[in-house]
Amino acid sequence: MKLTKEQIKFIDDYLKHHNIKYWDVRIELLDHIVTNVEALLDEGKDFEKALEEVHLSFGNSLKSFWNSGIEYGIMENGIGYEKLMDSKRKETNKNYKKQLFKELNLFFTNPVKVLFALVLLLISNKVIFFTDIKLIKYLLVSLIIIPALIPYYYPIKLWFQKKREKALNLEYALFYAGFTLAFLNLFIQLFSPKGMFHLLNEIQFNWVLVICIPLFAIINYCGFKMYKRTFDHYNNLYEKLQQL
Repeated sequence: MKLTKEQIKFIDDYLKHHNIKYWDVRIELLDHIVTNVEALLDEGKDFEKALEEVHLSFGNSLKSFWNSGIEYGIMENGIGYEKLMDSKRKETNKNYKKQLFKELNLFFTNPVKVLFALVLLLISNKVIFFTDIKLIKYLLVSLIIIPALIPYYYPIKLWFQKKREKALNLEYALFYAGFTLAFLNLFIQLFSPKGMFHLLNEIQFNWVLVICIPLFAIINYCGFKMYKRTFDHYNNLYEKLQQL
C-alpha cells in the first residue's frame, strides 16, 4: 500500500525532529522508512503501528526518562539516529578521503599529467633559485592559495542564491577539496619561530618550496575535480527533489 504525500511529509518532519539535518542522509532514510512502512501496511498494520515498528528497528526507543514523567512515542527517543549519524560521518569521511587519494593516483599514473608536474617542478625551481623578482615569486605562490579557495565559491554561491539545507557529502567533499589549506597551515606552523624550518639553511628551505609548490598545486587540482563532481551530482539531485 502506497503512502500518501501527507504521510511521507510526516515521516520527513519526524526525521527532522530527530536532528537528521543533512538532506542527503534524510532522503536516504526517508526512502528506506517509506519502503518498510508500506510493506508493514500490506501486512495489515496501520500507519502509526508500522512507523512505530520501523522506529524501533533503528535502535530507538518509545520512551524518554529525562522529563518530569515517562513519555511514550516515536518523537521521544531517537538515540538510534544519533548512532546512525555518527556512523554516517565516519563512513562519509572515509569515502572522500579515498576519493581524493584515488584522484591523486590517477594523476600520477597519467604520463601527460606527470610530464606537466615535472614542468611545474622545473618552473618552481627556476623561480625560487634564479629569480629575484618578488612579484614572480608571489605569482608562483598564488598557484597554491587561489586554487585552494576555488571550491568554496560553490557553497557561497548557493548561500547567496537561496537558503538550502546542508548535505553531509558536500561538507566532507569540500573539506578534502580544501585539504591544501590544512597543509598550508602546517607549513606556516613549521615556518614559525618554533618550527623546524628555522633549522634549515636558505638553500634547504628553498628546496622545500620548490617541492611543495607543485605538490600543493596538484593536490588542489585533484581535490577540485573530486568536489566539482560531487557538487554537480548532489546539486542535480536536490533540484530534481524540489520538483517532486
